[in-house]
Amino acid sequence: MVGPATIVSLVAATQGYTNAATARFSSLGATTISVSPVGRGVTLTAADVSTIQSLPGVSYVLPYYQISGRLTQGGETVGVEVIATNLTALSSVLPTLSLSQGSTPVSTDQVGAAIGYSVANPNIQGAINLTVGQVLTVSDVGRSSFGIGSFGGGVFFSAGSAASGSPSSTSATERSFVVTGIYSKFGQGLVIDPDTSVFIPLSAGQLILHSEDYSGLMVVASSASAVTPVVTEITDTYGQDLSATSVSSLISSIQSVTQGTTTLLEAVAATSVLVAFTGIMTTMLTSVMERTKEIGILKALGTNSRGILLAFLAEASLTGLIGGVIGAAAGVGLSFVVISALSRSTLGLGAGVGPTIAKAGAGASSAFSRGGTAAVSAASSASSTTLKITPAITPELIALALVLAVAVGTLGGLLPAWRASRLNPVEALKRS
Repeated sequence: MVGPATIVSLVAATQGYTNAATARFSSLGATTISVSPVGRGVTLTAADVSTIQSLPGVSYVLPYYQISGRLTQGGETVGVEVIATNLTALSSVLPTLSLSQGSTPVSTDQVGAAIGYSVANPNIQGAINLTVGQVLTVSDVGRSSFGIGSFGGGVFFSAGSAASGSPSSTSATERSFVVTGIYSKFGQGLVIDPDTSVFIPLSAGQLILHSEDYSGLMVVASSASAVTPVVTEITDTYGQDLSATSVSSLISSIQSVTQGTTTLLEAVAATSVLVAFTGIMTTMLTSVMERTKEIGILKALGTNSRGILLAFLAEASLTGLIGGVIGAAAGVGLSFVVISALSRSTLGLGAGVGPTIAKAGAGASSAFSRGGTAAVSAASSASSTTLKITPAITPELIALALVLAVAVGTLGGLLPAWRASRLNPVEALKRS
């Protein structure tokens, strides 16, 4: 019982975590690469867009401005990011991002904006949900800021300059936008958090900043196999001036970490199986000793050694099968307990990849989860709160647990069954 329960619960929980994390990042696009400037004096211009667009394996390059600002909602001031980009091409880098209401503003619209789910539905007492056609006012647009507020139940800290990653600056302004569309709930993105952002056309961002230096680029590779060569090409072309982070590399990192964890947990499960093997063998040896008279009578009545051997092996195998069925069922329930423990630990998605995203952003704002003061525990609240982990209970895993239980039972009973089959009936009757 203990062996199968351990195997099913631990393997199902860790595989479920891997699947959830992989699915979360896969929604950002397996071919998406985030490119941002590193260090002072480094800029991204239209010339860089053309250069990267011409690299082999690049399908599309989406430049964007990331501008800090503040919103007053329900008497509270919260940090917000104004993202200026080509909104019609946004789906190429965020495939699952979709509008729940309205439409995106056209490229020449200087006042229209499509807003994220948490901006439209602030979880703040006294705040009013926004709808299409209402006016949204963002203050301190472009000012270096450190705003504290809450979106979606978590604390949100925002730090940035006129254009995150850009040396350009501008005086603080107040901008009003007409809401033309509202996006569905998305979760944490790669550098950009769609739920807590206000999206405007690229030309509107240029007008606000009076600068043509982009905050960053979203590069779409032509295929998943082309991602690594494209990252290499960008690194070779720009050296340390640009940071290129791909979604596939984040997925690989997550899978690598969880694979190591799975191996460790499987080793723990293997220890319990070894204990089960020893326990079954000891129990069966004791059973042979206690049933010496029974074996002697069976042999005296004509049962051959093979029949005795098969009888004891069948008993040991049945013991393993019963234990396997009960253990596998218990393991399914325990896997949800393990998932609950993982969700409360630092093995969450936000803690796992937050530092990588922050580095990739090179000055982009960070989302901080409630209850943490360290930078690592404070990265990417949207990811950690929206990640839904379900244990990966598969027929193959249950079958593995049952086969392993029967195999351990059979092997554990092999020596006792052999000893029972070798008993001399006369000596067996005398000893009893």
